[in-house]
Amino acid sequence: MLRIPWWLPALVIGAARLLWPGHSWAAVLAYHLICLVGLRGPLKWGQVGRAWIPILIAFALLPLILLLPPIAFFPRGQVAELVNHWPGGLVAWAVYSFIFNVAIEEAFWRGTVLSQKPWPAYLHGAAFGLHHGIAGLLQFGWMWALPSFLLPTAVGTLWVLSARRSGGLGIALLTHLWADAALVLWVAGQLR
Repeated sequence: MLRIPWWLPALVIGAARLLWPGHSWAAVLAYHLICLVGLRGPLKWGQVGRAWIPILIAFALLPLILLLPPIAFFPRGQVAELVNHWPGGLVAWAVYSFIFNVAIEEAFWRGTVLSQKPWPAYLHGAAFGLHHGIAGLLQFGWMWALPSFLLPTAVGTLWVLSARRSGGLGIALLTHLWADAALVLWVAGQLR
């Protein structure tokens, strides 16, 4: 495969959002395609060990997210537009996210990029957060750009640390799946 620079996925998301502003799904597919093209090397599951216990508890508690009260400043219009333009709506977005987004992002960011760049974990997290920040800015406006960058940066940093410590992607994959499921449930709860 091609050697994709770490910053190219963010550029692809920005370009796709500007070229097709009413079709966020095109930006997501372009982003995942560029990540797939850049995958290199074998991926390892690593040692999950006792990490299974809190992960299973977290999955069992996922439905509690639906009990969160609506947030007044939640960008309902932009989120509803994003979900409505996704072919198949919220359910299809969730399925795509669980099957493809988690695997592709972990393979690229905690597999390929981590193996190529001996950076500190927080720089890997920031590189991961960059494309989320750009997407948040272009989809939801300036108010959501910083949170869209900071949260994935923090979580991406933890995923890098877990990948390094466990010797593979198992913990990152499972917790990333949980994070995407939590996001889908949170969005569903905010849109009701």
